[in-house]
Amino acid sequence: MFDGQQEDAGPRSGVLERVTLIMDCLGEAPGHLMLEDVAGITGLPRSTTFRLLRQLADLGWVGHEAEGYVLGPRLAYRGVLADFDGLRAAASPVLSELAGKTGCVAHLGIMHGSFVDYVDRIGAGAESSVPTRIGTRIFAPESTSGMAMLSWLAPEEVDAVIDHAGANRSGGRDVLHRDLGIVRRRGGVAYRDASGGASGVSSVGAAILGPEGPVGAVSVARRGSIPLQSVGPLVRRAADAITAALHDSTAGSERL
Repeated sequence: MFDGQQEDAGPRSGVLERVTLIMDCLGEAPGHLMLEDVAGITGLPRSTTFRLLRQLADLGWVGHEAEGYVLGPRLAYRGVLADFDGLRAAASPVLSELAGKTGCVAHLGIMHGSFVDYVDRIGAGAESSVPTRIGTRIFAPESTSGMAMLSWLAPEEVDAVIDHAGANRSGGRDVLHRDLGIVRRRGGVAYRDASGGASGVSSVGAAILGPEGPVGAVSVARRGSIPLQSVGPLVRRAADAITAALHDSTAGSERL
């Protein structure tokens, strides 16, 4: 039995070493890497690299997009939680109340580079019809949470965020800045109607603000239309309530 365990140790160790090489490679990359890039940097055979990347992508540790491979939402979610436990704690009761009032799925999102990561999700009657989960990652300009947070940035800061992704939203920069102007005129409330996308899901989002700008966003979503006139103010007040809770928590810590 002992000899059998020893025989298994070598191959398992080899696989872990190869996975570590791939994860380190992606973690240190400034953006997406193609299969050939990963194989070249790690020194692994192309076939081995492809097989491991496919397995890691299936498990959520690696993301695979047209531009190549990046660290996946599962890893981003776990890394984010350590830094945002306070935000999640402040947001949780507010999200529950918001989901109940609107009949929508309520999300808590944070900006991670050029993307929004959902770090909490509380469902209501619409839960099964909204294809999101904790750990979902969306290009910031393609989500109401992202648009709400981007609306609080200067135009040159928005351009820097988009440049970091190496991608543009459909319509280009001019359309993006025009749409952000509309969000600002709504007091920071972003809105996407179901008719604007193939998913048939509508969404409303607003940013949670810290001393130096947005630290996250709250949004609601459901399949079909959402009445912006009535739901928009609820989402804005929810974001403001989380902002206030974070401020009170920080102030209490400073007094201690």
